[in-house]
Amino acid sequence: MKKTLHQFAITFGCLILALKILSAHAAGPPPPSVTQCKSKWVLTSAQALAFGGFAIDSGTGSLMMSNTGAITTAGAISLSTTTPVTPFTVTVNNTKDPAICGTYGFTISWGVTPTPLAGPGTAMALTNVLVSESTLVPTPTALPVVLSTPNLPITLTFQGDLATAFPQAAGLYTSPIFTVDLTQGGTVTSVSNTATATALAPIGITETAVMNFGTVAGGSSAGTVIMNTLGARSITGDGQFITTGPGLPGSFQITGEPNLTYSVFITGPAILENASGQQMTASAFTNNSLGTLPGTGIETFQVGATLNLGPLQSAGTYSTVTGAGAAFVVTVNYN
Repeated sequence: MKKTLHQFAITFGCLILALKILSAHAAGPPPPSVTQCKSKWVLTSAQALAFGGFAIDSGTGSLMMSNTGAITTAGAISLSTTTPVTPFTVTVNNTKDPAICGTYGFTISWGVTPTPLAGPGTAMALTNVLVSESTLVPTPTALPVVLSTPNLPITLTFQGDLATAFPQAAGLYTSPIFTVDLTQGGTVTSVSNTATATALAPIGITETAVMNFGTVAGGSSAGTVIMNTLGARSITGDGQFITTGPGLPGSFQITGEPNLTYSVFITGPAILENASGQQMTASAFTNNSLGTLPGTGIETFQVGATLNLGPLQSAGTYSTVTGAGAAFVVTVNYN
């Protein structure tokens, strides 16, 4: 009987040992410690901080970037859509165990802060550089920030403001290399990049010939004189030409950055008045601009319009500079 109990005790003890071994195997290895995590961080810079192309026409101004890469301006600044705009992005991951290592917490800070952008002219100050992340830092925030998340990888987005002043010499401006640091458990992992902006020669426009519809006469009812960009005239309604030949379209010269595209905007109507205070209007403006500056950076284009004659329009010399006359306005901007 004693022998049987001894054998049972041995068998029962082996069973307990086997269960312990199986239990230990089922639990798996322990989670990584912060010491194992801190040297396994990987920071990748996907794109630099690029403010695109701009021209400042006068005074001082600023370009302000959002975390989506949209640019707003303060001051007399024209933007070019042909030069890409990108916020600075950094992807953060951990090769040990992202789900655990991120929960220990880490700090994002500047290692080397962004400094002014240097180029062919006066350096431009880079200020108010903020970071955001869709779930952890939804509101753009200044560094440093402390983060904790089991959801890696994450992408941090950096935005900023750029200050400029007239005259800003045309050309590429670049900041010295800056770095973003991730610190966990006293170990620092860094990523670097730069900020860029392209200053463009300001686009300008001058009038080189004043629009002239020639001498015309009205009738008992309203009519129009239509003049195209070549100066050719035609009559509608009750009106007639007194002088023959073409009129003179308005002529304008644009100067700016070679090979860049631009748009022309004409606002009116123009109000023409004679010495007695009677008025006519000019509207429906047309132009023959090319839309792209040539290699010389200089282009001349013409503007046509329609002159609106009233019934029994009074005789006289009508001008936009007489009495309450008002000129039409031609504006050009880079695309």
